[in-house]
Amino acid sequence: MNRRGLAVVAAALALFVTGSAVALAGPVSGGPGGLLGGASDPPALLHFDSDEVRCPDEFAANSSTSVAAGPGNTEITYARNVSLPSSSHAVGGPTFERLNESAYVLDVPIEEAGNASRSCSGVVRYNGTMRIPAGEDPWTLIVKQDGETVTTLRGDSDSSLLGGSTSVSGSVSAPEQTDGSTNSSGD
Repeated sequence: MNRRGLAVVAAALALFVTGSAVALAGPVSGGPGGLLGGASDPPALLHFDSDEVRCPDEFAANSSTSVAAGPGNTEITYARNVSLPSSSHAVGGPTFERLNESAYVLDVPIEEAGNASRSCSGVVRYNGTMRIPAGEDPWTLIVKQDGETVTTLRGDSDSSLLGGSTSVSGSVSAPEQTDGSTNSSGD
């Protein structure tokens, strides 16, 4: 192959590589939809349900969190046991809102259900999966019950073509006892 043919092949190869890089980078290199992450979908509550109300001998406060970082979005699944205030209460329909670029609120209401068919106030477990855009900023998810913060989760979801990673930390809040009882830890 002569020099002219070699130059044409080199130019074609350079265009191919440049075109592939531009296609992978997307509209904004380094941002959502760019080389470091896929296109993100808007924040949303993807799924929410609650189990049947149970009447256990003892209430076990329990919650769990699962976080999956994808190229464009992070999915957070949060589950929690709730002690209902009376036999006529149940978990209502939740709301999920974006406070700012990196903070979100899941508010789960405890509502009067109208029927008191249980022999106890009851315990129920709810489970919600939320989608938030993966970004460079750390995120915060505030979980509320009836407007009162019960958990604050903080995470950082890094993603790229090579994969993603997530770290999460959390804090738990408990309402003050108003019935004269106290919380204690056994020594």
